[in-house]
Amino acid sequence: MSEYVKADAGWVAIESDPEFGAEAHRVRFFEVDERGVRPLVKDMDGVMVEPGRHTTDVIRASGLDAVRITALRELIRLAGRATTQKQMDGIAEAQALIMRGPGG
Repeated sequence: MSEYVKADAGWVAIESDPEFGAEAHRVRFFEVDERGVRPLVKDMDGVMVEPGRHTTDVIRASGLDAVRITALRELIRLAGRATTQKQMDGIAEAQALIMRGPGG
C-alpha cells in the first residue's frame, strides 16, 4: 500500500535529455511504499507521475539554484556537441555568467 506525502517547497527533479536538453520539474508529492520513496511530478495532462527516464537529480533547491543547475546541465550537453574553439569559448563564458548570477 502506497502512502503519499506532499513535498515541501523547493523540491525539483532535473531532467537532462541528450536530445531535447535540460529542464526542471517541481516535485509535488513523494510516494512511499515497500519499494522505497519516489518523487511525483505533474505531467502535461495534470496526472501525477514519476519523473522521466532522463532524470539526473532530485534535489531541494531555491528557484535560482534550480535554474542554475538546469542551465549548467544544458551547457554540458552543448559542450558535448561543440566542434570549434569559438563554441567552447562561448560555453565557458555562459558558464561564468550563470555562476556569477544576477548583478554579478
